[in-house]
Formats: sequence, C-alpha cells, structure tokens
Amino acid sequence: MIANLGRHRNIWRGFGSPMLPLPAATAKTRHKAATKGNLSRAEVLQTLGLLFALSVLAAAGMIHQFYPGISEGDATMAHLARNIGFGGGVFGFSLVLLTRFYPHWAPFTAPAYAVAGGVFMSGIALALEHRFPGVAVQSVLVTLSIFLAMWTAYATGLVRVTRRLFVFVYAATASIALVYLVGLLLVFTGVTLPFLHGAGTGGVIWFGFIVVIASLNLLVDFQRLRQMVDRPSPAFMRWYVGLSLHVTLVWMYVSVVRLLANLRR
Repeated sequence: MIANLGRHRNIWRGFGSPMLPLPAATAKTRHKAATKGNLSRAEVLQTLGLLFALSVLAAAGMIHQFYPGISEGDATMAHLARNIGFGGGVFGFSLVLLTRFYPHWAPFTAPAYAVAGGVFMSGIALALEHRFPGVAVQSVLVTLSIFLAMWTAYATGLVRVTRRLFVFVYAATASIALVYLVGLLLVFTGVTLPFLHGAGTGGVIWFGFIVVIASLNLLVDFQRLRQMVDRPSPAFMRWYVGLSLHVTLVWMYVSVVRLLANLRR
C-alpha cells in the first residue's frame, strides 16, 4: 500500500477511481489553483454535502414536476421524464470528460454535474416508477445501504484497497464501458444485446454485476479521500475527488434501480 503521497508522487497518476483517475499533471496544474494548503476532512465533507444537496434539489424539482401525473398513470409524463433524464445524463457525462482533461475546472463542473446527476437519476427512476410503483424509493434505500456497508467495511479494515484490487476494479469498469460501446455500435448494424436493456435473466445478471463493480469503486474512492486528507493539495482537488465519488453514487443508483426493475418484470 502506498503510504506517503509526498514521497511517492506516482500515486497521483496511478491510484484513484477508474471513473475519474487522479490527474497525471497534478504537479503541473497546481499553479492554477487559487490556493494551496492541506486538504482537511471538514472541507471534503462540506464539498460532498453540497454536491449531494444539489442532486437532491434537482431530483426534488423533477419529482414535483412529473410525479403527480405519473402516479395517475400518465405514460406521456413518464416518457418525458425519461427523456429529460437521459439529457441530464449526457450532459453530466460530458462534464466528467471535460473534468478528466481539465481537472482544475472541477470547482465549476462538479456542482453542475451534481444537478445533472440529480436530473438523470430522478428521470430514470420516475420512468420506471410508472411501470413498477415503489421502485424509486426502494432503490434509494438499497443504494444508501450499499454505501454504508462499504464504508463500514472500509473504515473497520474488513476490506483493504490493495493495488491488486484497484487493478481489478479498473479493468472491470473499463470492460463495462467497452461492452456498452460495442452495444452502441451494434445498434447501427441492426443488432442488439438484450441484456444491456434489462431483458430477462441476462439483464438481472448484467446489472447485478454493475452494482458490484460500482460498490468496489466506492472503496477506491474512500481510499483516495483518506490518502489526500491532511496533505498538501491544490484547491480544486476537493471538488475533483468529490465529483469522482458523486459519479460513482449516480452510477450505482441508476444500476440499482434498473436491477430492481428487472427483478420485478
């Protein structure tokens, strides 16, 4: 395990969540940060709390707008919520890619992603709520339970984030992205992969696998936060690591809601 960021600078390049790897040019981009200093635990918690609050507010707006109609069986409202949710997902993914190449923009892209993520999660959940009443709330409870379970396992030392585990998580996450890319390309040839759309047992297994990998991504995010607290970091890094953890949570929630919906088909 890498113990000291100051003496082992390669951790900045090689260790971090596959969703948003720590920037390879951190040392070069530090001069772009507004301030320098040790990253405190309080700052990290404040950042995570703000991002979470923004997502909740965005989701609340979607629920206020669409749930009354959906609860009455309005399929048009469900489809509209789904389409807006997909739009939020595309916008959020664009922000993640932008931050991947320009990490010092994280203080601006992270809050914007939090709002987009809230729209994305609530849009997908509302669309599925129309077909499977109660699935949205169930998914929130399951996601929070997984988060607490993984944090407890990490904090108590029950699970240790080793280099081998990181490589496995990175490879599995990349494989999931590759499968979705192949599925997208096959659509243009008229071929579809049913399990990507949650059809049958294959869909249950697929989304179950994604939930497991997203959970392991949380462990990597926790390790990164622990490594960075009380160490010198550019000011933007608290937003960058907050964004990474938020991306993992959004990914997990959407996967959980899809999994639960498949189980109720």
